[in-house]
Amino acid sequence: MQERKPFQREKDNSSFYNSPRWRKTARSHKERNPFCVKCEAEGKVSAVEFTDHIVRIEDGGDKYADLNLQSLCAFHHNQKSGREAHGYKEKNN
Repeated sequence: MQERKPFQREKDNSSFYNSPRWRKTARSHKERNPFCVKCEAEGKVSAVEFTDHIVRIEDGGDKYADLNLQSLCAFHHNQKSGREAHGYKEKNN
């Protein structure tokens, strides 16, 4: 049986996600979009916990453009991040 390896990011993005500009952008997006877009599509209401890039920065997504940002709850953010870690890309609406 093959041993399972823990997930590791190819690139450390912590300096970007901890930058004042990103924190301000994410906070502003959450204030304007306070509910998870995936939950809303399922007919549920959940508070936003993450401002997420629809198209990952590594895949050419704009870091700060509002059109590339979405509000997600922890469940949907972790689900999307897990799929991306295994090579799946988010389908645009």
